[in-house]
Amino acid sequence: MSSLVGSLSSAGPIRILSDLHLGHDLCLVRTVASLRPLIAGAEWVVFNGDTLQERGEAFRERSEGLVAELQELCREEGAGTVFLGGNHDPTAWPLDWLDLLGGRVAATHGDVWLRWISPWSAQLGAFREQLEALYGAAGRLEELDLEARLGLLRRCRLALPPSETRQRSQSAWDRAAFLGRELWPPRRPWEVLKAYGQLPGLAGRFAAAHRPESRVLLFGHTHRARAWRRGGRLLINTGAFVTFARPVLVALTGGQLQAWGLGQEKGSWRPTELLVEESLD
Repeated sequence: MSSLVGSLSSAGPIRILSDLHLGHDLCLVRTVASLRPLIAGAEWVVFNGDTLQERGEAFRERSEGLVAELQELCREEGAGTVFLGGNHDPTAWPLDWLDLLGGRVAATHGDVWLRWISPWSAQLGAFREQLEALYGAAGRLEELDLEARLGLLRRCRLALPPSETRQRSQSAWDRAAFLGRELWPPRRPWEVLKAYGQLPGLAGRFAAAHRPESRVLLFGHTHRARAWRRGGRLLINTGAFVTFARPVLVALTGGQLQAWGLGQEKGSWRPTELLVEESLD
């Protein structure tokens, strides 16, 4: 198998986004053209997992068409693209990890340090045993290098059931109905809160083990935008373009990092609030 770890030597401008979920009912991106302000002026754009609905039959055809439009939009803007795999597009792209700025910044989708990948899933009972078998066959996780951990992650992702969550529209009624379904069974809110609470510690320890020289770790997956500092390292969750979430754009230019909260203005996605600014020189 070819390497799942890549690097990008460009000093930028580089933009990083995650969890577009193009074509999914929950996706807030109504047209690919609405993303143009986020791409214009970039030398490279990194899409950090869950861009394509690879395994959801209800969404896949539409999602593939929208991803093709996204790739064309990036070409029009003269931006190179790197797509990283996520749990919704586990085999669509060759890479699951990207080192940037000479290793000062690392990006991965964010499910590799979660043992159950999506521990809040209502279907956890159906795939937990299979995941346990995969972990048992892999041996001690702390003894695996990054490449081996990512290979194991891909096998675990394929053990998950496809996402078939539906939401008829973005109306208040349909959003409320979706929320009600997501709160069942009762253990799910607790699993969500537990995962959020553990996330910075898990991510920070994973980066320290596999990329101790990194100063920034970028990830998504849990759909909650936030920044933390752990062990002298900046951790940024870039949120998601879905119902009840907010997306974040990370921009790297030279040795400067900026993280922007995004909003929709006149039908386009634009940076609206500077959340983090950091010099990496």
